[in-house]
Amino acid sequence: MDNKIIIWGLVIIVVFLSGCIQSDSSQIDVLATSINTHLKNGDGDYNTAGIDTNEFLYSAALDECNNASSEYNQAQSLANQGLTYAQNSNDTVYASYMQSVLNEIDAKINATNELKTAIPYLQDNNTVNANIHSSNANGYMDDATTFNNQRENIVKQNPTKFK
Repeated sequence: MDNKIIIWGLVIIVVFLSGCIQSDSSQIDVLATSINTHLKNGDGDYNTAGIDTNEFLYSAALDECNNASSEYNQAQSLANQGLTYAQNSNDTVYASYMQSVLNEIDAKINATNELKTAIPYLQDNNTVNANIHSSNANGYMDDATTFNNQRENIVKQNPTKFK
């Protein structure tokens, strides 16, 4: 009788613990969803900032830049966690994916900072410096697109790893 209780107790503990333990890859999947949400929100804020800038709504544009920065910074924090999980699992596919995500986020953060720098120049009618920083922002966003394409290619080449 005592053996049956011990065995049932062990079975319950094993079942309970197996539900609580997540693999690195499953944690990456959960993080990827949140990362993509923050990227999408940041992209929307950045695009709105660009529209506001073009419409001479500089204060609103700066607010949207700050919102974009906040979203991108949250995505960056999560992506750093994802990269750590990928490295701990020794999975080169996930590691490459997370590195591309981080590169994309870094480019978007840099683009947002450049746009934030350009706006005061626009307010002061200093078009030379405004154009330099606006051009830099566009260049960083082009880089972000390249990194986004890299991560999409990783997903296409490894469909069993990504949901």
